[in-house]
This record gives sequence, C-alpha cells and structure tokens, in this order.
Amino acid sequence: MKKQFCSYVVLSLLLGFFMSSCTDNTDALQDRPIKGVSFNTIFFIEYVNADGTNILHNDSPIEVFYEKNGIAEKVERLYLAYPYGFEITGQQEAIPDGSGELCVKVFASDYYSERKTSTTFIKLGDYTVDTIQCLFEMIPNGIYIYKIWHNGILVWDRTTKPSSLLIQIIK
Repeated sequence: MKKQFCSYVVLSLLLGFFMSSCTDNTDALQDRPIKGVSFNTIFFIEYVNADGTNILHNDSPIEVFYEKNGIAEKVERLYLAYPYGFEITGQQEAIPDGSGELCVKVFASDYYSERKTSTTFIKLGDYTVDTIQCLFEMIPNGIYIYKIWHNGILVWDRTTKPSSLLIQIIK
C-alpha cells in the first residue's frame, strides 16, 4: 500500500512538472529570434568569348576540382544533389532580372584554410583551367562568400557588389 502511494506521488509530481512547462502563449513564441544555420557558398559563372557571346551549352563538358592539402581533387560526391560540384542553369537563378543565357552554378570548395579561404578549379572543355579562390565570412550560424578571385584577380566583393554572385569569364 505504501509503495503504491509513493508511485502515485511520483507520477503526480512528474505529470505536474510536464504540464507546467507547456505554454499556450503564442506571442511568447513569436518574440523568440529565429535560429538556424545558413550557408551561401554558391557562385555563378557566365562563360563568354571575346565578342561577349555566351559559349556555354547544356551539354558543355565541365569538371570541378577542390584543392585539399595542396592537391586538386575531382568532385565526385554521389550522395549530394549536385554530385560533381556544379549545375548548368539559366541566369535567372543567379540574378532576378537575368537573361535566359546559360551559366554554371558552382558549389565552392568546403576545404577551408586557416585564412577562411578555399580554392576551386573549373575546367570547361579544352579551355585552360580557371582557378577560383573564395574568402568566406564565418559567423556562428552561417558561412557566406565574402570575396571571389579568378586567377588571382578580385572579381566579386560583397561590400561593392552585394546583389549577385554572377561573374563573367572570357575564353
């Protein structure tokens, strides 16, 4: 009898504890800051010739490599939606008023140096390999591209061109 009484007391205390921790105050929930993780490590490349004509096609042969410990590794992550580190897409995805021209959506390397940079190599057909280096801003809830260099030349900076991550490469 005493054991059964103790069980009821413990059960009542636990039930009371759980019930008191519940809230139906939706205003309190709306005042809480949204927390999560955000990644923006994607940039876009428009490949053009010297005349400014887009040279990209839906079946253009492209290979992406990530630098890891000084060695270029071909991107083959078959468990991802874009296993080869890129997608050929329309420029509307890069900029809202973009043309119907094609561009390459590139997923920057996730092998970061101590300086918060990564290097991605892109090979388009028989053209020379393009070296893209990205500087990232890493904050507690996200990672964002801050600057992009193409073959050592700064081509995009978030402070001067914050809207689009579309860069143009002349082949």
